[in-house]
Amino acid sequence: MSARTSLALTLFAAATLWTARAAASPLFELAGGTSDGGGLAPRVTGAGAPSTYFNPALLPHAKQGFSLGVLVLSDHIGITLDGRGRGDVPDIVGDRELVDQAGTPISNQTVPTRWLVRGCPGDECKGGGFGARPRQAAGSSGNTRAYQIIGLVNHLAGDRVVLGFYALVPLGTFTTAHAFYNDEREQFFSNSLHPELYSDRMTATSVSFGGASKLSKQLSIGLSFTLNLKNSADAGTYVRDANDYNQLLLSTKVNVDASVSPHFAINWRPSDVLSLSATVHSKQQLIIDTTFSALLPSGLESKTTRRAVHDFVPWTFGGGGELELSRTANTRLSAVASASYALWSYYLDRHGESPATYGSFLKWKNTLSGAAGARYEVGATRLLGDLSFTPTPVPPQTGRSNYVDNDKAGVALGVDHTFAVAGIKLRAGVMGQVQTLFRRDQKKVDGQIQDELPDDARTRTGQAVPGRAGLQTNNPGWPGFSSQGTILGGAITLAILY
Repeated sequence: MSARTSLALTLFAAATLWTARAAASPLFELAGGTSDGGGLAPRVTGAGAPSTYFNPALLPHAKQGFSLGVLVLSDHIGITLDGRGRGDVPDIVGDRELVDQAGTPISNQTVPTRWLVRGCPGDECKGGGFGARPRQAAGSSGNTRAYQIIGLVNHLAGDRVVLGFYALVPLGTFTTAHAFYNDEREQFFSNSLHPELYSDRMTATSVSFGGASKLSKQLSIGLSFTLNLKNSADAGTYVRDANDYNQLLLSTKVNVDASVSPHFAINWRPSDVLSLSATVHSKQQLIIDTTFSALLPSGLESKTTRRAVHDFVPWTFGGGGELELSRTANTRLSAVASASYALWSYYLDRHGESPATYGSFLKWKNTLSGAAGARYEVGATRLLGDLSFTPTPVPPQTGRSNYVDNDKAGVALGVDHTFAVAGIKLRAGVMGQVQTLFRRDQKKVDGQIQDELPDDARTRTGQAVPGRAGLQTNNPGWPGFSSQGTILGGAITLAILY
């Protein structure tokens, strides 16, 4: 292919990167290598466009070409909440006339449980009506999503300078960012639990670009980047009537700042039958800072800022290799194995809060994940088979937090074939995978749950509030919950090799 055509494809990939307005995404990590034999071990094998993200040091060993494809992922993660026979917040809380023993007004940190279950009509609620929010009626799983696969490998100066580009762009809904709470605060919104490491994290656009160089016959290095976005939104309001928001005046200002997260890799081939790799992926995240301000006719003005952190992926260190077991004139068999260590103890949830906020014993764990499999080549056809295991970083959720996550095992099978049509060399491939989230049961400890109605609650006339003794909470995860599920995936790709 001419240098002009090669440059055009590079510019096309760059334009796709710009228009996608990419954000950090865990989608790459979930889907694995969707082409070129990467499978569930793309950090050590499958030299091709996906190597741009997983192991850019493999790019010098990849065929030059441009690829397109479609990836489909379907998540089926079930969350079952334990039944509640006690602990309801009584209706009297809705009057907002309660004080503690010292006469201090009790914070409006909860609503009557009946309002959540059935709603509250306007003639009964002071505010004019409250819509029902039954527990777990607004879960976020059970979705099938499709993504456009775009890949490019371009040898600008032989093996000395190789550029790579790899993207997964959602088809349909471009991206979502759902900043749900993981404790009793979620009662005011969906009043449901959501899979912490899936859900909206499966919708963000994922783009990686970078390059590599082969320093010697045995050694190559690579550097690639994913984008981090910081969105700042300032919403100023003039509240003419607090009871009629149709008269609200609104002025907004939005800024988007971009930065990059670098990823490093090295590949060493001490012999013709052994390839060893090491990778470092830095932290990735999408930050949304939202500033709210309200001006009232009385002249009172109030302002505050809230931060949301989406698609957080921690620092991850990987390593492993591929060993050739046998080779003939027409066949080749190899084994692959990889491991990655992720620093999940630094995780920030969608509200920018560390899980340790709920107590040091709830700090997330760093995890060691692994994958192993085989690669078999016969003529122009290549086959792969992989197994993987990823432990959950989430500790037992015995307290107020409801981070939903499970240990996960995966299996992937794939095949691709190289052929020519009208003198054009093509490679078509297909890969399927099943990832199982093992059942996990969580039981709450009452003493670790936020009591939303203090035991010393009284009316302003000094009367004890009925039902105040013991624990009252609308935490949707209390008194316990279980979760399990399956993620199904499949990819079809076609590459032009040149």
